Amino acid sequence: MAKITLKNLRHSYYLNPKGPDDFALKEVDLDWQDGGAYALLGPSGCGKSTLLNIISGLLEPSEGQILFDGQDVTKLPPDQRDIAQVFQFPVIYDTMTVRQNLAFPLKNRGVDPATIEKRVAEIAEMLEVTDILDRKAAGLSPDNK
Repeated sequence: MAKITLKNLRHSYYLNPKGPDDFALKEVDLDWQDGGAYALLGPSGCGKSTLLNIISGLLEPSEGQILFDGQDVTKLPPDQRDIAQVFQFPVIYDTMTVRQNLAFPLKNRGVDPATIEKRVAEIAEMLEVTDILDRKAAGLSPDNK
């Protein structure tokens, strides 16, 4: 992980925000140190997802900067940021096998089959699911071993 710095970060979904109430994300200034553990807490609609989408590059902020180890990444697309987010409710296609679910995003990006096979094997090893790669996701539970 890198040190993540947010400077004067604000976001509005309005094209021309007129005042503070038009901002979904109020001004944020903070540093997340490399190796730290952090949590975003708040009620629904307070800007948690907006902030994470901005940091990961899915959304460009209306104002401010995002820095990774001092490098401005505010205008970089997601694939050039080397960062990811994990959603609370991941999308799992229950009609596909575990292998097919792991390969799906890579296939959609046009990655060659040999690389897909290699990456799926690496990910399965990390997740300790190599023994269930060919099982349908519909038949799995969170504690499958």
